[in-house]
Amino acid sequence: MKLLVPNPQRRPGERGFLVIALLAIISIMLIYIAANLHVLASLKRDIRLVEQKQVQRLSKSFPTTSIVATNRLSVTAPYPFTAQ
Repeated sequence: MKLLVPNPQRRPGERGFLVIALLAIISIMLIYIAANLHVLASLKRDIRLVEQKQVQRLSKSFPTTSIVATNRLSVTAPYPFTAQ
């Protein structure tokens, strides 16, 4: 087992400064994450609004009955390989 021996070249206040610096960096990162979460929530709301407007616009342009009618397969000429 290795015992920790204090380094004589290290000043007593260095370890405290490192702890304060790490806490400052972590707090800045948390503020950044909180701001990004707010922006993401706003973007999600905007995307939902745009999607609703597109659905309303497309439902007015293409009623559901005409979509079903245009998706049908219509064959106008007989197949050339049919047995008669």
